[in-house]
Amino acid sequence: MPRKTTSPADENLLAAARARGVVVTGTQLERWRGEGLLPRNATRSLGRGRGSTSTAPSGALDLVVWLGRHARPGRRPHDLALHAFGEELAVPEHTARAAWRAAVERVVLPGEYDAPGPPANSSDRSDWAWDVAERAAANAHSVVLPRRMRRIDERITAAGVSWAPPELAQFDRGPSSGEPVTAKEFATFTVAGVLAGAPELSGPAMAPHVRALLPAGAISPIASWLEYPDGPGRDPAEINDGAGTSLLPAGDVREDLLRVIDGATPEQLRVAWHAAADMRDWALAQCTAVEAELDSGDLGDATLTWMMGAVLGLPRLLVRDVLRDRRPSTGTRVSTAIMLLLISDGLHRLRVLVPDGQFELLPQIVPPFLHALAGVTTSAGPS
Repeated sequence: MPRKTTSPADENLLAAARARGVVVTGTQLERWRGEGLLPRNATRSLGRGRGSTSTAPSGALDLVVWLGRHARPGRRPHDLALHAFGEELAVPEHTARAAWRAAVERVVLPGEYDAPGPPANSSDRSDWAWDVAERAAANAHSVVLPRRMRRIDERITAAGVSWAPPELAQFDRGPSSGEPVTAKEFATFTVAGVLAGAPELSGPAMAPHVRALLPAGAISPIASWLEYPDGPGRDPAEINDGAGTSLLPAGDVREDLLRVIDGATPEQLRVAWHAAADMRDWALAQCTAVEAELDSGDLGDATLTWMMGAVLGLPRLLVRDVLRDRRPSTGTRVSTAIMLLLISDGLHRLRVLVPDGQFELLPQIVPPFLHALAGVTTSAGPS
């Protein structure tokens, strides 16, 4: 089959790319268009039977130069779309969103389709979710906390620092059960929560799993609030407006993730993409800083920040996620970005559902790389 003749617009595009030191062929342009990475040229009629002419869309040259430098055999189009979109290049938005959605749609849990799908009845769905979760976790060989986190915790304890200072211990009523959560139980609960949502994510159900993320002997006002919803806090699973909007998703959390992606603006997607990279740098810097203090024997701000992360919950959870990702990739970065979008969406909903909440505390609870996405305003006053 004869090759399609390169249009004058594409010839101009190729020549401009060569002028920037990037050699690209017409065949590559067509391939990238077929993959949805490069927008097609705009065609305009010349009128009165004179045919038509085409011009490259705005931003096409920068995108072609970038693709010429980064596209290579074996690199997935979705990965290219994510990086190009994150750099504010002219990759079509629908292609970028498809790449974000694919990160959720390709998540299939072991044993999820070994039996009929989830029942419509909520109680039956719960049973189904736990059955799948138990099968998925049966062969899991994981630990709750990565080794580096455990080692830092152990060194702080060995230095004689208490994880239960009296000024904070007064806010923790202690666990209702003395039995710690195992790694298998943690994995099972996580999968069941993904499949069933709010019905399995009540405060008392989540509390022991929050405590499983803590160092031995650490107190957790957050876990206490979850475990004893008769106190000043509210059970997060029951926070809703009575008209269909709730804090936690009901049903498969993956459906809520797709909703968040579809509802995000292009700018929000980009901010989340960059926040995911910043989160990794932030977490590794925290580890390095506290390890340096432990090496020197002069414990200071880094150690205090590490310990406050355990008290506040969210910072420690995010450090854990980074350390578990031993081989960072485009796939893990977009998954992290989606998680950050979900957290930010939850904080926005919380402001609506609980308007009298103490949101002035968010700058201390939410890590700085998440402030812009979550709409957290940093106070100019002392923390």
